[in-house]
Amino acid sequence: MNKILKRTFLWAGLLIVAGFGCVPRYGHDNNSIVVSTWPSDPPSLHPVCGNISSARVLVFDYTQKTLTRTDMRTLKQIPLLVKGLGQLSPDGKEISYELRDDVKWDDGTPLTVDDVIFTMKATKCPLSDDAMVRSVYDNVKDITKDNANPQKFTMMAKDVYYNNAYLFDELYLVEKKHWDSTGVLDKVSLPALDDKAFDGAKYPGLNDWAKAFNDGTNGHDVKKLCGLGAYAVTDWKPGSAITLTRKSKWWGENDTSVYSRAYPSQIVIKIVPDDQARFLAVKNHSVDAEMWLFTQSYAKLKADKDFNDNYYSGLTDQYNYNLIYLNTKPDGTKHPKIFDDKTVRHAVALLAPIDEMNKTLILGMGTRMASYISPVFKDYYNTSLALVPYDVEKAKKMLEDDGWKDTDGDNIRDKMVDGKKIPLSFHLTYSATPINKEAALMIKDAMYKAGVEVIPDPVDQVELQKRASTHDFDMEMAGFSGGSIPDDPIQFLGSMNWANNGSNFTGFGNAESDRIIDESNKAMDVTKRIELLKQLQAIVYKEQPFIFMYGIKRKIVISKKFEQPGMFTERPGVMLNNLKLKQK
Repeated sequence: MNKILKRTFLWAGLLIVAGFGCVPRYGHDNNSIVVSTWPSDPPSLHPVCGNISSARVLVFDYTQKTLTRTDMRTLKQIPLLVKGLGQLSPDGKEISYELRDDVKWDDGTPLTVDDVIFTMKATKCPLSDDAMVRSVYDNVKDITKDNANPQKFTMMAKDVYYNNAYLFDELYLVEKKHWDSTGVLDKVSLPALDDKAFDGAKYPGLNDWAKAFNDGTNGHDVKKLCGLGAYAVTDWKPGSAITLTRKSKWWGENDTSVYSRAYPSQIVIKIVPDDQARFLAVKNHSVDAEMWLFTQSYAKLKADKDFNDNYYSGLTDQYNYNLIYLNTKPDGTKHPKIFDDKTVRHAVALLAPIDEMNKTLILGMGTRMASYISPVFKDYYNTSLALVPYDVEKAKKMLEDDGWKDTDGDNIRDKMVDGKKIPLSFHLTYSATPINKEAALMIKDAMYKAGVEVIPDPVDQVELQKRASTHDFDMEMAGFSGGSIPDDPIQFLGSMNWANNGSNFTGFGNAESDRIIDESNKAMDVTKRIELLKQLQAIVYKEQPFIFMYGIKRKIVISKKFEQPGMFTERPGVMLNNLKLKQK
């Protein structure tokens, strides 16, 4: 396979999952309401702008649509808004599609090729506030209409790219008439948006358009949250709940896709940051589907007969994992020059009590890993990389040899850096949940044994993500979410995606790693690509910009008042729109 899915970033910390959805030919449960939970609000529901988050993707899976998609059951690509999968040219640089004739926006306007072109322009525009995803579409050169058929178009790529056939899998389409009624972006070609010296002032009205397009209300005002999905956001009370209501008239009523079932009349996503509250919601039968239970809570429920009588439950593997980011390019002012030193990075990795955290916090259900690629990817994961052990004495020696010594008797090592003595002390930023707090304290206690001071720094989800994207952290504990094929590493390892506040949060990267990323992306032969990605994993291991923790099994709970819709490894594990009430 040569497909790849983008990753989303999960800021809840030690548990990870995402969501999917759409409406049917399969019938409706007219008065059915499905209640589920999520640990945090999405930072925004703007279909283009804003930071990626799992909560945002969860809502989009029900309210937005993409041209193609990966079937979570078969892990094969399927068409959604097009008549068939794209036709790839022999050289691999062009792919053609034909839009379905029945797809309509909520105002009754048909989906057109102009909407597709506009969506790509808005996404690639340097003025759009979407730095975290823009690089995914760097290889798109242009999109042209078919002169003989207005429903057909061809996407032309700059170069051979193993992911060319899958670039539309997660591009949420937006309506040109809604977002650009005066046609401002008509004046800008797609190739022009790739100009490194792009100047919006050269195009009349473009700067004003971008300002309006990026406006925060577009991602929060429910009246502005429109899309091609079967559900609409009808209410959003931040910190409380997001209500999705099935549209009374929707173009996809006769769609046969599993993503176009819409049995529930409403999907209510309650924002519940606290695990104990989620546990009680299941125990009290006030939630229909739960995917965010902590391991201990899940184990307690499984021992309860009432729970087993009323809920389906199961564990599935997932492509997500937890990790710790290290700021390898600190500014030396707000963030001391500590993790720019590779020796220090390796030493603190030896001081992270990952095995004990796995045993204590998640009852040993975590799969330890030594790479940015999850071990679930058996072919891609570099098994030659040894797991980093907990080794205080080795870490002490490394720090000592590197000049980090306790010269003032305060039990914290220090060193002269740029003519100034600095302590080996830094902040560990994390999402403020009880389990993350416990994890942070375990890390603090373990590292103190080697004369390293860790200062726990709990923040909310939005702030955590903001600090990551702006490199405003020393060490940050978070999560990574992926799909069924290893992601394009340029997003989070490409050196260019650090300076532009993209997804390279740590500052990793050099000419050699960028070269390997480029070669792997052009490798159409799977064996060659796997070889290159294993080389890249070895470089990451050597540089240690991350402390890799473990992947955790997804814990799924579904009320037995519904038919069992299946539980899957591919995100989101279960589709809420497929929850169909049992016939009485």
